[in-house]
Amino acid sequence: MADIRSRQDGSVLILTIDNEAKRNAFTHEMTFRLGELLDAAEADRSVRCVILTGAGDRAFSSGHDLNALLTDREHAADEKLNEPFFKPRLMTTPTIAAVNGAAHAGGFILALSCDMRICEPHADFCAPGARIGLLPIGGQLSWLPSLMPLGIAYDILATARRVPAGEAAQYGFVNRIAEPGRVLDTALETARLIAANSSDVVSSIKRGLGVFVRDGSDAARGFEAEEGRRLQSGPDADEGMKAFLEKRSPRFQ
Repeated sequence: MADIRSRQDGSVLILTIDNEAKRNAFTHEMTFRLGELLDAAEADRSVRCVILTGAGDRAFSSGHDLNALLTDREHAADEKLNEPFFKPRLMTTPTIAAVNGAAHAGGFILALSCDMRICEPHADFCAPGARIGLLPIGGQLSWLPSLMPLGIAYDILATARRVPAGEAAQYGFVNRIAEPGRVLDTALETARLIAANSSDVVSSIKRGLGVFVRDGSDAARGFEAEEGRRLQSGPDADEGMKAFLEKRSPRFQ
């Protein structure tokens, strides 16, 4: 049965898009389920990082089930239906896309929305909107150009071609390419490194980078000054510096 599977590995939550028969396409029910799980993760202080991946080795996700969209055309641009795909970008909890195969359409939006993308060597990305008569939405126009040169973003969106993971890594869109068959392991290694750090600082880093992208370097400097003053007097700063001097791992709250 098509679903979003959820399991927790320590402080890392792993969400698996499971609809292999249709290249992990999203039904309406799966989309709403994804939103519910991401909201729950954001509210759960025990979750320090979220990994999103696809079942099997063919696809991360091919996006919405087009047969369902054809029978209910208004859903193609339904903000509520599409919201879960760009929710990772709006969360303070860090998110990693473990791209195990094709990330197309809504799958591309979901990978784009995550803070990091770690890929299998055979993975690829595709924004097919121009080819199927739909405007690339969900951050493809508003967020993608912040992650790669503008001309490259235009190329990807206007040609609707498949972009191999290796090429996407050259543009800086992909953080790293895992050894074959080890994308989830590699994502977990990275997630555990993040989870071991101060969650307060990690969430502030994400918010600060968002300020830079939206409002520029002056606003980001203001954020650094204000947030830096708050964090330097907090318990995580005390614990982190004591742990460093005592040559031990920090025990953040």
